[in-house]
Amino acid sequence: MKSEADPARVKIAWQDPAMAQIGKGGVSDNLVKEIVRLLKKHQYIKVRMLRSAMGEGDKLELINSLCEKTGARLAGVRGNTAVIFRFRASQRV
Repeated sequence: MKSEADPARVKIAWQDPAMAQIGKGGVSDNLVKEIVRLLKKHQYIKVRMLRSAMGEGDKLELINSLCEKTGARLAGVRGNTAVIFRFRASQRV
């Protein structure tokens, strides 16, 4: 099974605009559903964390919680933005 992110795809994802934002509601069920939908379509997505979402905890805790709930993996974090990815079933080797 592939476990590493494709560096070229991650580089492209960093150039794209953020596809989702984590706001003051945190990692809600609706956000998880939307992230899962986006990951099915794009595989690599950029997620922005607003400052209001990080009021209680650390940004890494927040993004790791999102990855755990969506089955995604973290490719990288820059400031309040992260790139996450999830392989499609057909690409798992």
